[in-house]
Amino acid sequence: MARKPNLISKEEIHQLSTLIKEKGSIPIVHAVDCKQLSYHVHTITGKNLSESTLKRFFGFSKNEFSPSYDTVRILKQYVTQHIQSAKVSDAASLVLDFFNPLHFEQISTADNSFRAACRSIALSLKKDTLLLEQVMEPLAGSAYGRRFYYDLFADYELLPKVQKKGYALYLQHEKTYEGKMFAHCILFLCGFFENNHDLMKDKWKTISALYQPKSKLHPFVLGRYFQTQLMAHHLFKPAETKKIIDDVFKIEKKMPRNEAGNFKEFPGFHYFVCDGLWHIGAYDQLLKMSAIALMEFRKYKEFTWKGYYDQLYLYRALALIRLGKSKQAQQLSTRIQPERFYFPTKNYFDQLYREFVDHRDQ
Repeated sequence: MARKPNLISKEEIHQLSTLIKEKGSIPIVHAVDCKQLSYHVHTITGKNLSESTLKRFFGFSKNEFSPSYDTVRILKQYVTQHIQSAKVSDAASLVLDFFNPLHFEQISTADNSFRAACRSIALSLKKDTLLLEQVMEPLAGSAYGRRFYYDLFADYELLPKVQKKGYALYLQHEKTYEGKMFAHCILFLCGFFENNHDLMKDKWKTISALYQPKSKLHPFVLGRYFQTQLMAHHLFKPAETKKIIDDVFKIEKKMPRNEAGNFKEFPGFHYFVCDGLWHIGAYDQLLKMSAIALMEFRKYKEFTWKGYYDQLYLYRALALIRLGKSKQAQQLSTRIQPERFYFPTKNYFDQLYREFVDHRDQ
């Protein structure tokens, strides 16, 4: 398809390039600067302009160049939106700069210092929701923002208040099967917290159509898928809930016990399924699933200090109480240290812990 004719004059092109240099936050001095500008244009507008196109636009190419209509349109949009976004706080700029793709060329995402930095940023955004609102959209538009903020820090307290919009924006940009499945499951959970049955039904329908049994999902995402299926069937199609439970235990038998890397050391599938079983009142099955998670998987320091194992014991204790086995539940008290609950879900599990304590002390 022929590109649209460009009706802008050379003088207007010069004015546009000058405006970008003066008002933009990326110094355009050398050809190499166009790589950073290309990323920044995408961050601000969501549109792609290649490094080579920008090099020609700013005269770093010896060949004569007449920019296309789309190039000019995107750059005008960039200037306008960038001026508007210049009011964004310095803190927001620092957050967005952290997720600059150029930084990821030099670091390992498995590095403990990098993970600590991600946690620090997520905790700052939890404490300052105005800051989160400023960066939410560009983070959703950035692959690194999606992977290292949204994928790792679905915050049950923030989800109905702020993050709901962020995950909807996430889905506008996400191309991967796993990412789409994850975000739709999170939005189902948001509907559950809001008691929004329309949202829950919509997301249940979406993930059911999206699911590909032969396509591999990370254990955490697969667990969230079946957490959703358990809760949705219990609410909207209870006659088929038993079949979902049976499917869960068939899949559980196939889950590797010795995977490593990318948080696969932890029984994430079992963890989220336990939450689903709790919500539907399947207490015997919850005891069985949590026992497998705690006995057949090695314990790791990272998941210990995050309180994940404590939370599995908490599910067990609550299930025992509901089954009338309070004395057995009391014996698990020393296994549960609520001060270790990880911040994205701390309030959620604090409420469950208070329920345990109330029944334990009766």
